[in-house]
Amino acid sequence: MNINILYGHPYPKSFNKAILEQVIAHLNVRGANVKVKDLIQMSFNPTVGLKDLEAKVTNVLPEEIVKEQEDLLWADALIIISPVWWGGFPAVIKGYIDRVFTTGLIRSSDGVYGLEGKRAYSIFTTGSSEDYIRISRQKDMLYAANDNLFGFAKFSDAEIKLLYSVPRVTLEERKAMLLDVNRFVDRIFDMRPGEGGSTRDSLSLQALEHDLASH
Repeated sequence: MNINILYGHPYPKSFNKAILEQVIAHLNVRGANVKVKDLIQMSFNPTVGLKDLEAKVTNVLPEEIVKEQEDLLWADALIIISPVWWGGFPAVIKGYIDRVFTTGLIRSSDGVYGLEGKRAYSIFTTGSSEDYIRISRQKDMLYAANDNLFGFAKFSDAEIKLLYSVPRVTLEERKAMLLDVNRFVDRIFDMRPGEGGSTRDSLSLQALEHDLASH
């Protein structure tokens, strides 16, 4: 099993970092081949620039984007580890998605979905309670973004694990969260593609033809 991990928390002592280390260790136990994309350590530029936009016409992508796309194609599954900031991804992760998940990769001009059948597993931490995340509709926003990206790209599974109130929980509760993360990661190995959380039933984008022109 080949797995990419996308990570973008800037603080090296964050709980996100503990999750990252736990996930890597657990994947190694399960015998996976792992590549980690620590966007802060990579100094990844999240800003969509002129060259990115020109690539829609020239099909010549920046070299660093070509490398990231090659790794996406290599992987059977993508794990995203991210805090929830203002209802969504930190800018560096959102920028990675904007730059790397290009039109030509997701869906080519002749209708080929380059990432079809792959699987996505997103682990989010929040500073707020489950009730607040639900009432403020942040949970809806996360699931909508998940469906719009991975549903359109025809991933077979796109699951989310939310860990709530992280700054206020006890050490024992954090340890329990890490064990829960292990169980979440196990789904990659213990379930066949399409058996987990899927966007297919909840999203009609896959049945529609889209205008993918730049806007």
